[in-house]
Amino acid sequence: MTVEEFQEQEEFTADGWRDIWEKGQLDQSAEKVQAQLVQFHSLLLAPQRTNRIFVPMCGKAKDLLWLAGKGATVVGTEFAAYACESFFKDNNVPFDVVDLDGVNGKAYFSTDDKLNITIYQCDHYLLTSSMVGFTFDGVWDRGSFNSVPTKDRNKYVNHMKTLLTSTATMLVVVVEYEIISQSDERHNIPSAEECLLSAFAPSANIEKIDRSITEWQGVYRATKATILNPLRLELVLRGTPE
Repeated sequence: MTVEEFQEQEEFTADGWRDIWEKGQLDQSAEKVQAQLVQFHSLLLAPQRTNRIFVPMCGKAKDLLWLAGKGATVVGTEFAAYACESFFKDNNVPFDVVDLDGVNGKAYFSTDDKLNITIYQCDHYLLTSSMVGFTFDGVWDRGSFNSVPTKDRNKYVNHMKTLLTSTATMLVVVVEYEIISQSDERHNIPSAEECLLSAFAPSANIEKIDRSITEWQGVYRATKATILNPLRLELVLRGTPE
C-alpha cells in the first residue's frame, strides 16, 4: 500500500462503505468466524460477567452468531441495511425490524429465543446505552478501529467509553499494512498499533496477546505480509455508569 492509497482510505465515508456492501464486495469477510475470537474468547466470556458483548461496525460477521451461541447477549452497529438483513437471512436466523426512536435507523433483532442478537442500523456514534438498555462488559473489535480515519479515533474511543461498564474488557484486532511509497519511503504515518496505544493508553491496561503474519483481502486488492495484532484492553473508566 502506498502512502497515497493510505490517504485515500483515510477519506472513506460511511456512505462509501455502504456502497461497497451493497455491491457484495465485502460478503467474503463474513464467510467464517474470526480465528482470534475462537482462540481468545475466554477473555470476553466468563461466568462472573454479564457477557453483554458489543461488536462495533459489525457488518454481517458470523462472529455475532458464534458469540450468541455461547450464551452472550450480542449487540452490533452497522450503517448498511444490506449487511444487517443479510446477516439474519444468510444464517437462517428469524428476525424482526423496528424503527429507532429519535434516530435515523432501525433495529434488527433475532426472534429466536436461543440467540440474543441485535444489530442497530444507524450511525455508530448515535448509539447510546439508554437506547440499548444496558452497558457492555465486553467488546469484540474485529477491525472497526482500523476502519476509523486517524483523525476520528479519539472520537471513537470517547464514544466507546459511554457504552461500557467501568471494568469492561475489549479484544481488538488491528491490521498493520506495509506502507511503501515510490515517492517518499520516509513517511510519518503512524502504525495502527501506535494509534491504538495512543488512543486507549490513558484509560486502559493494554496487553498484546498475539502477533502473526497473514494475507489480508482489502477492498481493492490483496495485501500480503500483513501483521495482525489482537490486543486485550482492560478498561478502567472511572465514572462510567454500570
